Amino acid sequence: MTRVIMVDDSESLTKGQEVSKAVTIVETPPVFVYSVVFYEATPFGLRRMGEVVATNAPKEAQRVKPSAKKTKRIIEDFEKRASEIGEVRVLLCTQPRKSGVGNKTPDFFEVAIGGKTATEQLAAAAALLGKEVKVSDVFKDGVIVDAIAVTTGYGWQGVVKRFGVALNPRKATKSRRHGGSIGPERQAKVSYRVPRAGQMGFHRRTERVKRVMRVLHDGHEVSETGAIAHYGLLRGDFVIMEGSLPGPSKRLIVFRKPLRHFAEKKPDIKLVIKQNA
Repeated sequence: MTRVIMVDDSESLTKGQEVSKAVTIVETPPVFVYSVVFYEATPFGLRRMGEVVATNAPKEAQRVKPSAKKTKRIIEDFEKRASEIGEVRVLLCTQPRKSGVGNKTPDFFEVAIGGKTATEQLAAAAALLGKEVKVSDVFKDGVIVDAIAVTTGYGWQGVVKRFGVALNPRKATKSRRHGGSIGPERQAKVSYRVPRAGQMGFHRRTERVKRVMRVLHDGHEVSETGAIAHYGLLRGDFVIMEGSLPGPSKRLIVFRKPLRHFAEKKPDIKLVIKQNA
């Protein structure tokens, strides 16, 4: 995380003035369109019909290695059966090696493709198969997104750290951090609302309404050396997000378009406070 100096564009007392805002730098290496997946509509929902895999998939992401001839034949076959197709999606894979985080296994996830009919979706998906999609192809400065990630894990924690309950008086009990009453004798159960010890963190969470402040390509714009503390060199495209994001460094974060419509508001950033490793 770092800070930016920008003109406040919110409806607050400081509107129009230069203010300091906390931001997060997120490296966004391009994702690879690994395959096209076909679904048919049934009374019980969508059922998978088949898949066409790219012939030029990255080495660490290859599950199968089809020939170009076979891939072309399968696409042509599905074009003839377009009336049977209910939906077409693309399977994307991440490319961690392009961000320099080591030999990390790529993550796979499906994404819906645009188009009113299956034929339009198939044409759009076939055009993307085997290509890279950059963050600048999808998002631009000022757009609102949702961030999906796994939070930082702290293991098993007590009620004081987990929920911030007050310590017991020093002289009134043998233990100070065990919490107070957990409820009446009857009913003979403990309500879920009562703070108890348990797992803290390492949960999948979606944080809504996060603004993309800047989409950048050169790490020297946020650092004198192009490196960030506790992370390393920024080797490719990255974004500056307003506020904080869940999870530690080098853990996958998925950005998606929000479920509700929000007006784009491009921020007027005067200065990015550079952070060095």
